[in-house]
Amino acid sequence: MPVENIKLFLDDPTLTKDDIHSRINGMDHFEIARRLSEFNREEKIQILNLLDTDLKRQELLYETDLDSRLEIQDSLDPDLLASLLRDMPEDEATDILMEHPEETRDEILEKIPQKEANIIKDLISYGEETAGGLMQTTFNRVHEDQTAAEILIKLKQDKSHEPAPYFYVVNNKDELLGYFKLRDLLNIPAIARPTEFMRKRGPKVLLTDPCDKVASLMDHEHMSCIPVTDENNIIQGVVTFDDVIRAIQDIASEDIFTMVGTATVDPFAKKIRKKILSRAPWLFVTFIGGLFSAYVISAYQDSLVEFSTIILFIPFVIGLAGNVAIQGATVIVRGMATGNIKPDNLKRVVKSELAVGLINGVIFGVLCGGIIAAATGTLIQVNPLLGPTVGVGIIMAVGVSSLLGSLTPIFFIKAGIDPAISTGPMVIVLNDILGLVIYLVTAGAIFSMF
Repeated sequence: MPVENIKLFLDDPTLTKDDIHSRINGMDHFEIARRLSEFNREEKIQILNLLDTDLKRQELLYETDLDSRLEIQDSLDPDLLASLLRDMPEDEATDILMEHPEETRDEILEKIPQKEANIIKDLISYGEETAGGLMQTTFNRVHEDQTAAEILIKLKQDKSHEPAPYFYVVNNKDELLGYFKLRDLLNIPAIARPTEFMRKRGPKVLLTDPCDKVASLMDHEHMSCIPVTDENNIIQGVVTFDDVIRAIQDIASEDIFTMVGTATVDPFAKKIRKKILSRAPWLFVTFIGGLFSAYVISAYQDSLVEFSTIILFIPFVIGLAGNVAIQGATVIVRGMATGNIKPDNLKRVVKSELAVGLINGVIFGVLCGGIIAAATGTLIQVNPLLGPTVGVGIIMAVGVSSLLGSLTPIFFIKAGIDPAISTGPMVIVLNDILGLVIYLVTAGAIFSMF
């Protein structure tokens, strides 16, 4: 049943509350969560209240967009919100609490049982994009002295969770000794102990390890779950693939939106006023860059009047140089995000990008300059120096742009700033100004010599 019908249900006076309740709960609540931004505040709250289980309410709250989630939470009684968060997985409850101001967060945590509240506080302290912030504290912990029969009996008795595929073996100090899989447990004698069949050398991550390292390790080891330990090898929890996927998606979305200087949340959910406020600063940067470009052109207006034909190729030179800069910056930023580019190979990648940019500059500089030179005197009546001027200008501008695009992300990292910022308006504005200066200086120098 299409989600669009919900609006019809809510506005239909002939339907009873039970009818509406039945129809909404017959829909996929995950799809409702995805489309919740299409409803107004009152409708969102009404939909949440019509769901027939706390599990559906929790999943709707977690899966929907940020604006909708905050609108719903503002309407909820603090005790009800605390109750919903208490029964959610700790990592998901942490993600939601992190969206609130600190005073609101503390108020909600006071209403959650001490044990669960302490776990959430610990997760908050680790940071959202670290293994500690992503981990779940509920997992299959097995003592080294237990037998296979005891483990299976306990597994059958635990009806609260689906059986996880991995079991982690610990000693009396909770130190991680190894792990085994569920299928290993089903193919051994009942009296066997974990130390007899476990894998002793398994992958693990530290609490402070970043999300990209966790994702890279999972991909390399082909595992859907990774244990998290502290510096003393005490197991603290596990990170599952779905938590990593969500975090990687959020990071990727943030990088992509930041590259073009816009919002980092669902563009369909964000209010128009907030969209304007989030994008205007980056447009202002472009505006300032435009003023500098105008100043540069005005400084060369005498040369431009004398050799006006060079104006025709300004967009071509700037556009080509800009593409080279963006390509180089994007390769560097993306490589760092995926872990393919590391400090030990960064210099080699930068040299490669510089070489590619310079060679492309020479290719298109010679090609464009040659075509213009061949056309002067036959197709267009202009100064024969125009071809070499444009060609050299392209080579110089593209060379500087490749250097700018490759080194700017590294500068941002050294300064402790998200390098994704460098691939957006900053590189474009700097490239426009420098490319214009280089092209006009080159043109002035060549024309003044002859």
